[in-house]
Amino acid sequence: MVHEGTFPMRKAWYAGSWYAAEPDLLRRTITGAVQQVAESNGGNSHRGTARLAVLPHAGLAYSSRGIAHLVVHAPKRIDRVVILAPSHTTAIPDDTLSFGLFSGFDTPLGSLRSFMTRLESKGPDVTIPLQREHAVEMVLPFLAYLQEQQQAPISVAMALISRVTDVSHAARIAGELVGALGEDELESSHTMVIASSDFTHYGQRFGYAPFGVHVDEKVQQKVKQEDVLVATALSRSELGPLFLTQRMKRMTICGIAAASVLSALAKRIDTSGWVADYYTSLDVLGEQATDFVAYGTILWR
Repeated sequence: MVHEGTFPMRKAWYAGSWYAAEPDLLRRTITGAVQQVAESNGGNSHRGTARLAVLPHAGLAYSSRGIAHLVVHAPKRIDRVVILAPSHTTAIPDDTLSFGLFSGFDTPLGSLRSFMTRLESKGPDVTIPLQREHAVEMVLPFLAYLQEQQQAPISVAMALISRVTDVSHAARIAGELVGALGEDELESSHTMVIASSDFTHYGQRFGYAPFGVHVDEKVQQKVKQEDVLVATALSRSELGPLFLTQRMKRMTICGIAAASVLSALAKRIDTSGWVADYYTSLDVLGEQATDFVAYGTILWR
């Protein structure tokens, strides 16, 4: 356990901009998204089934629906969560988990504790870029909400990983996580690992428009087909075809490295996954635009 005062507290940098800073309003955002997901599941919450998760990280106006699956499918008790995310601002060495060192994590719904995985020395210290990395922050209010619900503390560790060069490195990193966190802890769901990733960023603004710059229903359907193919491969731990597709088509899935490590981890602990959700920013906005971002949720039992 990290002692308070040893390392800095990670502030809720995006509270008041990417999501509500007022606790009651934020809590309503979360409960509304959870209710939407629960209703789409026919009222069956399946609590206790999720051990690993790929979750989106856009502002909560867009990502709350995708992240809400974490609450709907949460174990009865979570003790620790490791968040793996891409870096949007800082170059990160390939094939390496780079951790930040914090005393805890602020959210408008209360603070979360920090813990150390014993892997912190394997990569460079990324505490400073993690302070403002949005890819790790959007899930924190949901973890604080779960902490309220279970009335027991949840401890968090977070690391950046922007590129995995081949399947063997994904498997190696997954093995390191199992060794550090404990296979029994992962199998019991008391320790969860979350990969933070949005799916395809489409349009000229993102430098990715292989199906044409005019975004219509046909383009959206082609993007969905590609994304669901990748998400399904991840859920089944079929990393060979996934990596080939990623390199050949230059898809813009920002957290593909983190998601690939999670997929290799699922294979290592022999757990099955499913694509729980898929939607786009156009679905949220209810209107057309010249570009869009897709969001997906993958869960492993």
